[in-house]
Formats: sequence, structure tokens, C-alpha cells
Amino acid sequence: MLVPDLDGLLPAEIRTAIAPIGDEVAELLAGERELIERSVASRRREFAVGRVLARQLLEKFGHSSFPILREEGERLPAWPSGIIGSISHSGDLCMAAVGEASRFQGVGVDLEPDEPVQQEIERAVLKDHEHDWVSDAGADERGRRCRMVFSAKEAVYKAFYPTTRTFWSFQDVLMSIDLEGRRDTGTFVARLPDGAGRDSIEGRLVQRGGWIIAAVAIFR
Repeated sequence: MLVPDLDGLLPAEIRTAIAPIGDEVAELLAGERELIERSVASRRREFAVGRVLARQLLEKFGHSSFPILREEGERLPAWPSGIIGSISHSGDLCMAAVGEASRFQGVGVDLEPDEPVQQEIERAVLKDHEHDWVSDAGADERGRRCRMVFSAKEAVYKAFYPTTRTFWSFQDVLMSIDLEGRRDTGTFVARLPDGAGRDSIEGRLVQRGGWIIAAVAIFR
């Protein structure tokens, strides 16, 4: 399969990796394997490749063979002290991003197939001017643009949740997306709800190899 490159998606200080979902379950470390021992086979494979990719990135920050478990009471990965990270998988592809907490408050990535969503999804995802931006694309592109908004909001939520510990619905974040960037790379600005610690955040959105990938890094 074609695996998209992640060039220009995040600041260089944040390391990223992406790979097809195979059968890396045997590569899980003690503790990691127990987290999914009751899961179906497809979920075990998704989980395993995400952990394997993330551990490879952690080695670049001096954390070798670190088991990535879960935070107590949460489904969030439990990163080493001083590290922030994010994992996303969709279909048969998975990606991970890891950085240093001294430089970044958080990072969020989201991976989606570059395919249209059903029109009824628009009611849950879109608000205000987002409806106009999606509609302006025309019938053929409308569903794909809605998925871009969905993906960008997912990335933003994943970046902020470890700090806010607050659930945000799709209606809590308002997106402005610009697809006029370099090559296949667009940008977005997300207007955030109260409690985020800031009014807005910028991120990037790429369309490569049949995939939509959204990412946001929160600088300190």
C-alpha cells in the first residue's frame, strides 16, 4: 500500500512515524499485551503497531524499551515523564507523534481515509461558517471537506484533552481551513472553547496517498 509521507505536518522537534497495520502483537512489551488480551484480533493489531511506532520514536528521546501503558482511569497512553505524544489509526494505517513536554504542551494527530462522509454526519460535525466552506466545494467534494473538518477537530481535541481533561463536542470547536498552502498541505485555525487556556490554535492538514492527516502542536 502507499504510505503517505509526513513532511511539513508538525514542527521538526516532534518526531513522527507512520506504517501499515500488520501483525506486531508479538512485539508488545509486558504490560502492554495485558491491556488488549480480551480485545478482538483487529483491535490487537491496531494497538500493537501504534505502540511499536511510538516506542521507536521514544528511543530518539532516550527512552529505550519503555512500555506504553494507559493512564489510570483513562484510555490515554501513559508517556514517560517529560514526553507528550499522540497515536492515530484508521483502516490499515497507523501513525504516531512524540515530542518533549519542555517544548510542547501537547500534540494531536488524526488519520482519516480521503473519502466523503455521509451527509448526515455534517449535522454533528459542522457549525456556523464551516457549512459554507463545505458547501462551496460542490457536490463531488462536499463530503471530503466535511471529513477534513472532522479530522482537524479530532486532532485539536487530542492535543488539548491531556491538559484540560474536558470532553469537547464537535460543536465546541470552530474551524477555518485554508487549502491554498504548499503542494498538498493546508492549514487551519481552530477557535477553542472556554477552559482551553487560549482562544485559538493553528494546525496543518495534508492530503496524501489517499489519506487526510491533521495535526496540531501546542507550543509552551
